[in-house]
Amino acid sequence: MKKFILLFFSLIILSLSTYAQKQFAYQVECISVENSGSVKIKIWNTKKAKKYSQLQARKDAVHAILFSGVSGSNGCVTQKPLLSTPESIEAFKKIENYFFSKNGEWGKYTREASVATTLPQQIGDKKWKVYQVSISKDLLRKYLEEQKIIKSLNSGF
Repeated sequence: MKKFILLFFSLIILSLSTYAQKQFAYQVECISVENSGSVKIKIWNTKKAKKYSQLQARKDAVHAILFSGVSGSNGCVTQKPLLSTPESIEAFKKIENYFFSKNGEWGKYTREASVATTLPQQIGDKKWKVYQVSISKDLLRKYLEEQKIIKSLNSGF
């Protein structure tokens, strides 16, 4: 019975996180994975188009690294989401509002976003703002480990 209840709640958490991810209309494309532990991506918003702000692009880039990851392309290796288990997603939800607040921690893990000079193929010639954002994935992972949201890579199974 315990296993059934645990499975039931896990499915609810997964469905809620999937619903939360659908609220976001951003798209990402990998540019490069850097030796420093950073991932550089292109990001754009399919609903906001040319009204997409640099600040929102940076927040969305961190959100993508946390919840959805970045698919591999252009020679980039697929980046799995840092929050990949129902437990880690639930633990992060407890600090999410603070983390993404105006003075929250999220800003420590991105560098200034710049407008991309080449548009992703999916966009074509539409008048959308596309940003290049570099996210310090290793530092973000370390923060999540310190907050006991995810386990350290060297902690074993």
